[in-house]
Amino acid sequence: MEDIKERIVDETIIRFNKVGLKFTIDELVESMHISKKTVYKLFGNKVELLKYVVDCVFEGISEKEKEIIADDSLDLIEKIKRVIVCLPDKYKDIDFRKVYQIKDKYPEVYEYIIDKIDSSWDRTNRLFIRAMENELIKDTPLVFIRLMFLGCIKQMITSKEVLKIGLSYEEIMEKMVNVIMTGITL
Repeated sequence: MEDIKERIVDETIIRFNKVGLKFTIDELVESMHISKKTVYKLFGNKVELLKYVVDCVFEGISEKEKEIIADDSLDLIEKIKRVIVCLPDKYKDIDFRKVYQIKDKYPEVYEYIIDKIDSSWDRTNRLFIRAMENELIKDTPLVFIRLMFLGCIKQMITSKEVLKIGLSYEEIMEKMVNVIMTGITL
């Protein structure tokens, strides 16, 4: 059953990249040659399917964060930068610039994403504390640093303007992180 769930997640991402949230469950199952009943049995509805996709992406992010932190070839500042922008290899192709569509069309899923973003800072906070202790960055309240990054991240995923920049989501995030880190690095 996990295999079919993974296939459904993968196909959902493919559909999202092609048409944003305009895809239907009918289109999803048609391309997969499975029954609509299978999707509804596993997820109940499109909102639950989208939340499951979000969970998969954030689980992947968590695993990628662990890899970055364990990488002894990276200095502390580089680890911070990479952890903030990390995307799991499996989900690098998601066009996060289209996430803005979720806010209006599926507000429950949007709030779920925001909650995941807001609550996934433990490892990053520990890296910032170490960087302050090692006098690599300015002694700044963690909440202030987190809010700066969260504000930028939320703006990036909720604005149509991001599509006009002509850069990938990952490139945009890297530039944003570099600008903020330049401001707090000693």
